[in-house]
Amino acid sequence: MEQHPLLDMHLRSLRLPAMLANYKRLAGDIAEPISYLTQLASLEVEKRHENGVRARIAGAHFPVIKTIESFDFSLQPQLPKVKLLELFDCAFIEQRRNFICIGPPGTGKTHTLLAIGLAACTRGFHVLFITAAELLMSLIAAKREDRLERKLKSYDRYDIVLVDELGYIPFEREATDLLFQVISRRYERSSIAITTNLAFSDWTNIFPDPMAATAVIDRLVHHGTIFEFAGESQRLKTRQRRSTGAAAATS
Repeated sequence: MEQHPLLDMHLRSLRLPAMLANYKRLAGDIAEPISYLTQLASLEVEKRHENGVRARIAGAHFPVIKTIESFDFSLQPQLPKVKLLELFDCAFIEQRRNFICIGPPGTGKTHTLLAIGLAACTRGFHVLFITAAELLMSLIAAKREDRLERKLKSYDRYDIVLVDELGYIPFEREATDLLFQVISRRYERSSIAITTNLAFSDWTNIFPDPMAATAVIDRLVHHGTIFEFAGESQRLKTRQRRSTGAAAATS
């Protein structure tokens, strides 16, 4: 009987072994039912994929949805655009590599982080978005409630953890120790992506122990890709333009 590799692939993807084993026998030599069944299985695969993407996006806890298509590269001319766009096939997640955005507030770091997260969700990866402050507060609370190990394990199920706004507030020793545990557990096992407003040379300003800062940086950059953002805050510029426009309209 004629082979139907696309239908076979769909039935395996849908985990329908009985259909896979018997459809040729039941269809006999009639071609039309096989074509119909192939289209039907294709629709089921597409629907399951769409449902999976929606579930992964919901589980990622993105504050807003951002895409790289809406990122204005003209505001960051020094960024290596081609190199950055290459990351959106998410091969770096399969390779268990890291992704770091460094630069002043309002320059597009979080937008990029969210866009990477969305791309990862659509490609089947499990993603978590969390601010550094939220991450560390949840870890400290878990430690005090004697459930730290369970909390740390809960992050292990994500293919990539997106940590936003690292460095905006200084950390106590307890917090930096917990951050080190998160990064150390993921080192060469799964990916982590971080945005920070501090150059690595300034991380000692937020880490009370310089050795801890060095250890964290070492694990992040060993298998990491770093992008440096520059310029003034676009959010601030937008507010200033709106304020100027409002003042002109009322004058």
